[in-house]
Amino acid sequence: MSLVAHLPRRTLTLTEEEAASPPAMELTGRRRTTPDERSLAETIYAEFRADRRHREFVLGCLNCGECTTGCPAARFYDFSPREMLQIAQNGDATTLWDAMQEKIWACCQCYTCNMRCRFGNDIAGIISVMRELSVIHGLESTRKVLAPFGRSLTLLMTVGTQVSSDMIQPDFFRDWGPFATGSDKLWDVSAEVMRRAIPSDVLQTTRSAWEVSVQTSLELFRIYEETGVLDMLRGLDPDLTEMLIDIIEERREEFEEARERYRTELEGMHGPVATFTG
Repeated sequence: MSLVAHLPRRTLTLTEEEAASPPAMELTGRRRTTPDERSLAETIYAEFRADRRHREFVLGCLNCGECTTGCPAARFYDFSPREMLQIAQNGDATTLWDAMQEKIWACCQCYTCNMRCRFGNDIAGIISVMRELSVIHGLESTRKVLAPFGRSLTLLMTVGTQVSSDMIQPDFFRDWGPFATGSDKLWDVSAEVMRRAIPSDVLQTTRSAWEVSVQTSLELFRIYEETGVLDMLRGLDPDLTEMLIDIIEERREEFEEARERYRTELEGMHGPVATFTG
């Protein structure tokens, strides 16, 4: 004999033994959670509510829906900034756990919801806190969601940018097409020439704009080390973390060799060069 628990949009068949155990009835919107998952969900929820940013970002909700009506992600995904805010304000461990499985990663972090919110909530900010906790605790769902972004993450953490010049292709950046601005007709120049022009705001060409100095890369990586970002990433993807460390170690060696060559050249021109430490 079996019992059937009827839930919105789904039916779950339970045995008598499962139905007699109250913890077995704790469900997320996708599947029944295990005891270990429920324990982790309670831990994450406690950390979430204790985070000082929760008090700063979550001020209240008028339930007006303005945040969701302007949300780009809400047009294409099962995602609502209002739902995220209400979970942050009134939700429990189970609803927070459910949101952290997938929904938090639909957010574009465009902050449109923040600008529209009449209560002054930082909805995008509180979603970032949820994301941070999901990475810190190495949720399996987070591993799966972030797995396709390995290349972008590697570039971001090693050279400071999410894309490289070879990724700028018409298929991915359609606004860079030959007739995107009409300037080619107005000035009688090709799109290729336009792309190599020097934008007055950054004074960088499309080629040199992607070049990041070795010293800058090392400074970025030092920040990741000191702030615990590497430790968070190691819990989520140990292999990627070790690859990043290997890349940075190579750049450190490259930087030290370049500095030693520069020092040798200076000594050849001006004599011994003083060394400063600290």
